[in-house]
Amino acid sequence: MASRQPALGIITNDRHNIFQRNAIAGIEDIASQHGYRVVVDSFAEDPAHPGPITLDVAAMAGVLVIADAAPHDLLRQIDAMGVPMVLVSHQVPGLPIPSIIVDNAQGIAALIQHVVEHCGRRKLVFIQGLMSQRDAIERDAAFRWEQMRYNLAVPPSRFLRGDFIESVAADSVRALLDTDRDFDAIVASDYVMAQAAVEVLREAGIRVPQDVCVVGFGDAPEADAAGLTTVAADVGEQGRRAARQLLSVIAGRRTRGVTVLSARLIVRQTC
Repeated sequence: MASRQPALGIITNDRHNIFQRNAIAGIEDIASQHGYRVVVDSFAEDPAHPGPITLDVAAMAGVLVIADAAPHDLLRQIDAMGVPMVLVSHQVPGLPIPSIIVDNAQGIAALIQHVVEHCGRRKLVFIQGLMSQRDAIERDAAFRWEQMRYNLAVPPSRFLRGDFIESVAADSVRALLDTDRDFDAIVASDYVMAQAAVEVLREAGIRVPQDVCVVGFGDAPEADAAGLTTVAADVGEQGRRAARQLLSVIAGRRTRGVTVLSARLIVRQTC
């Protein structure tokens, strides 16, 4: 028998990815407090064989979409159906859908300022996120802006593929070390890739932070345990804010625009 408890739907591409996992946990926290169950459609956990989006949107009290997981045409259809919806970590131009985002430019600026001004490093490497996602695009653009502001002249070979995946970032750092060791800092588009970089550097006999300092975007207990310097963008809080906003829309309150969460620098042992 189907549950009579009202449901909030979540559309995401991989519920096991650390960002999505933490955002979903925040959403579930607020949903449970207000008597809602959560239905997650995680449709692309195997990137080679992504499945279709199967969430029964019409049966949901409201829908949250995480990090560009749904095509814009589907979002327009959901909006046209009148189903309340909130976006987590992305926006759709021309659609009045409320969204919760992190100030990526401010966070990257804080990391670069710390690395350059406080740690005295100028030979930087940047590990990019998944460049089809808004957060990755904005963090990459912010890094390039800060590079010009500090006159750092980072060569293209030091922009590494990371895709927000630990193994991809690790392979990219290993490949860089085969041809280039004349760098003194790594800035990663998220903390998971930063942790991977630290492990690869230490495996290669490179001291962190004495030889190369490493920083990353975002924070979690794992980053704290690793002593990683980061900027804190609380993903769980992002999910909680999004869920609260969705419940407000469901209750009939008009909610529009973008809520921007700031990120603060947390200095630990890697820089």
